[in-house]
Amino acid sequence: MKHYYLIVFAMILLAITSCNQKKNDETPAPAAPETTTVEPTPTYLYVTTGACYAGTGNTVFTGTTSSNLVYRLNTKNGLKDTTFADFNSAPATAGDTPTGMASFDADNLLVLVDTTSGRRIEKMPKSSFSTRSQFVSATTILSGSLKSISKTSDNGYLVSKTNGIEKLTSQGVRLGAPYVPSNMGATCGTNSNINGAVSNSSGKIFFINAANSNNRWGVISANGYSSASDCLAVQAAPSATSYPVAILYLKASNQVLVAYAGNSIASPEINSIYEYDFNDSTNTIGSGVKIYDANSYVSAGYLLYGISAMTFDSSDNSLYVATAISTATAVANFQIEKLTYDPNTKTLSRSSSTPFYSYGVDTKCISSLMVAE
Repeated sequence: MKHYYLIVFAMILLAITSCNQKKNDETPAPAAPETTTVEPTPTYLYVTTGACYAGTGNTVFTGTTSSNLVYRLNTKNGLKDTTFADFNSAPATAGDTPTGMASFDADNLLVLVDTTSGRRIEKMPKSSFSTRSQFVSATTILSGSLKSISKTSDNGYLVSKTNGIEKLTSQGVRLGAPYVPSNMGATCGTNSNINGAVSNSSGKIFFINAANSNNRWGVISANGYSSASDCLAVQAAPSATSYPVAILYLKASNQVLVAYAGNSIASPEINSIYEYDFNDSTNTIGSGVKIYDANSYVSAGYLLYGISAMTFDSSDNSLYVATAISTATAVANFQIEKLTYDPNTKTLSRSSSTPFYSYGVDTKCISSLMVAE
């Protein structure tokens, strides 16, 4: 009898265990956590088409014959995404032409507007034909032909013009009078055609000047120019007829890219792009490395002539260059090439067998380029 009860007890225990196991087996496994895919923020190539400079001897478009548009292109496929403004129509007036731009914030641009009267910087929303407002319109600050605007590491802005360089705070307040004059001492000399100005992380200013006797680019103290000691370094153009038309500072590699343009490809150097190493501690400029020369464009497989603007996308080492469509000195139109620049090997290659954005009614003349969200 004792063995009988033991057997019954064991059977009951086994049944309970099996039942519990069945319940455990029926309990659903916890759901896997949902994964959220974060799409990267798209980037665009912003374009202004207005009066530009493409090297002395090349005839380009004026404020009244330019396309006078502000728009952006998709950096992946070169398709036009949005047109923001047309300065051929109200509220602009005849002669208004966009010559440069810079980022203001994630939602707005600053656009430099040159004209015979009423020069100004406009704050422009990144939406199609939205209401624009004036950021700066002081005639003293914006005297002389307006060439370019760029953002500085302290969120200010550099405005280059024929008679100097202005620096503005993030609120548009003027610093200096001007920050960098056209007539400087030391080796920086007299500069009557300052076509561009950019800065590096330490605030030093890199400018280009295009004039027959003073084709050069130079480096100015972060505090601006007040004495000869503020002229930190100067680099002459590779030839007397190589006119500086665009300058970039690549912060990750401490390299300066300068584009030169003129009215011939018969001789080397005239229409070219050079790379220069810059030592921010000693303010020394390394020997220039030529990364493109239109004199040998046939072997290169693409033409960069009469460059009017360029910009660099550090996320994928893309160099965008606005170039005339032929070697004719009376420039018929411009287009945009997308190139790949390797800062390590200092080499340039074309990203496609065709232009990134071909010429049309909206590319006369490409006055500035910028990559931004």
